[in-house]
Amino acid sequence: MYVKSWLNFGGPNNRSTKVWDLGGANATSTESIRGSFELTSSNIQQLKQHAKSKLKEDANVSTFSVTCAYVLHCLVKAEQPKANGVAFLFSVDCRSRLEPPLPSTYFGNCIIGHKVMDGTNKLLGDDGFINALGGINETLKRLEDGVLSGAVTLSTMMQISRDNRILTTAGSPRFEVYSVDFGWGRPKKVDMTSIGKTGAFCLSESRNENGGVEISLVLNKQEMETFTAHFNAGLKCL
Repeated sequence: MYVKSWLNFGGPNNRSTKVWDLGGANATSTESIRGSFELTSSNIQQLKQHAKSKLKEDANVSTFSVTCAYVLHCLVKAEQPKANGVAFLFSVDCRSRLEPPLPSTYFGNCIIGHKVMDGTNKLLGDDGFINALGGINETLKRLEDGVLSGAVTLSTMMQISRDNRILTTAGSPRFEVYSVDFGWGRPKKVDMTSIGKTGAFCLSESRNENGGVEISLVLNKQEMETFTAHFNAGLKCL
């Protein structure tokens, strides 16, 4: 049944090995631009302080949550999606959350997807960052009921993709990609090629080693200009 669902995703008996097209810009188009942005450790602390002033005292204001919420807010403002809803999907490390837990040295694929659903208008408004962060916090809090509770299955994703703009993350600052050295020095720039099709924004640790987060994404020219304007203006207002 699971294999059949995969084969029917995007068409009957679809055996394509192409990267999923989840609404991202066409990375091969001359109109597409790949951009990289940085939230410094100072920016992240400012976002956390702003969030704490708006949310409940026990709200989760981790680096991951405020980074994703801020990017979501700016991205929705840039794209102006026609769909009434936005679905944000992100991966959760299951190892320590399983019963019994797996050791941290476990080498394999042990992640599962979780979703945040919100109305497009709620993310477009001035409180879009706070609304996005609130949705992420609610999803993270549900993990206390078990990492599999509310997890996104393939059938769920197929269903929500019909009426919602799907946004996802790729990578992680914990991968420490800028610390990798295969013998010819550390990389100057790391990019994930698939994000032009998946519509994901890629997260990595800052290459400037300042404790910040680097965000990479692919948009068309106008959307990138709008995203850049909102991204920079929002930080200046903190």
